[in-house]
Amino acid sequence: MSDVYDREISLHYAAYRPPIHNMIIAQYLAQLEPFNQGLDIGCGAGASTLAIAPICQQVVGIDPSEAMIEQAKPAKNISYLVGTGDDISLTSGSVDLVTFAGSLPYAKSAPLIEELRRVCSPNARVVVYDFEVQYQTWLDLLGVEVAPRTSDYNHAINFDDCPEFTPIATKKERLLLPVEVTQLAHLLCSSEKRYVGLKQRFGQANCFELLVQALKAQCSHQADFIELEIDCYYSAYLINTDSPSE
Repeated sequence: MSDVYDREISLHYAAYRPPIHNMIIAQYLAQLEPFNQGLDIGCGAGASTLAIAPICQQVVGIDPSEAMIEQAKPAKNISYLVGTGDDISLTSGSVDLVTFAGSLPYAKSAPLIEELRRVCSPNARVVVYDFEVQYQTWLDLLGVEVAPRTSDYNHAINFDDCPEFTPIATKKERLLLPVEVTQLAHLLCSSEKRYVGLKQRFGQANCFELLVQALKAQCSHQADFIELEIDCYYSAYLINTDSPSE
């Protein structure tokens, strides 16, 4: 892919990021009593950390990528650390909420579990969630062909196979996120594979403007928003902190 394509995709990516983390946290955790200390493992640029900040007194976001941490947005009750879940610079028994937002496939390990058992309080809640935005319907309507994705990434990975964790809830649900037509166009253009297909469909010149027009033509009503379908995978646990693992 050319540098021009890279820059264009980056601009579309930055133009609109849907508040999916906030939507999921509001759906499943907002009704609970506030937590004292939250921990977001694999926080990336901090979107998932910011999502739990309103329900925690203090939050720590941790990620192995220094570049990601440098992009994280600050907040008065958030601090960010470069590191992994295998070695967490927090006091034993101090964490009440742990979240993994799409990061567990990369973080899951025996050392991680032992470190969680150390830093978590006896009643701490461990939450694993991920999501997958459903773009294919819109691509089909637009007549855009995209190369099929080949990956062994598992959106539904959780701690169900780990005896140290007691399940509270496991859900797979389809949520609906209202987005404007131009916002959907930015989202469609923020992936390399989709962007290549869109350029092939609408041409090199004025691709974005033509895409917006085509999306508007596909809307059968004059509503201000389109409901974008999002598959959400959510699991919540209590963790046994009493004794070492067998």
